[in-house]
Amino acid sequence: MSSQIKKLLAGAALVAAAQQAGAVPFTPTFSDYSFPGTQYTVDAAANAFFSTNYGITIDNAYLYRDSRDTFDGIGISVGEVSEIGSAQTGRVTFLDTTDFVSMDYWTILTTTYSAFDASDNLIDTFSVGGGVEGTHLFSTAGRISYLTWSSSGGYGQISGLSYDYDGTTDGTNDDLDDDVSVPEPASLALFGIGLIGAALSRRRVSPKVAV
Repeated sequence: MSSQIKKLLAGAALVAAAQQAGAVPFTPTFSDYSFPGTQYTVDAAANAFFSTNYGITIDNAYLYRDSRDTFDGIGISVGEVSEIGSAQTGRVTFLDTTDFVSMDYWTILTTTYSAFDASDNLIDTFSVGGGVEGTHLFSTAGRISYLTWSSSGGYGQISGLSYDYDGTTDGTNDDLDDDVSVPEPASLALFGIGLIGAALSRRRVSPKVAV
């Protein structure tokens, strides 16, 4: 097989792969949801917004605005506003499982952050003391279904998240955007055959010689 044909087939394969890779890294902006004051318990209305726009739900947490957050000053903290000061555990659920989660965090009291799969198996966990900030990557060959974070006084924060999200919540991140058409396998095969035929035709046709 000539190098030209190999290049054409490789190009066809790349096109097919690109069209079938629907999920992309997604980073929500918590400031998109307008809430009053500096602390606001995530309620059903907020979760409706997050599930529709971010593909996540948030349980037992509150939105905050705080200048001590050096990332962007806004995020989610563990527990409800009425229970600040008591031991709390919050949860972020990904409506479509994701292969990775990158999380910006900062703490006032010791906080433990953990990632689980859909069968509640622990994938990764770490604890940090108070007054700590950083970024942690939860990455796995499997699928991350949800995160939890716990603090003895309810003072553990998530400032930002990045994760796979394809824009369609159906359990997996393998959908394409609505405006992208995916050729069926048979169409892709015909496309590849057509490329090979075109290449062979160019090789077999002798160039015309000017008289």
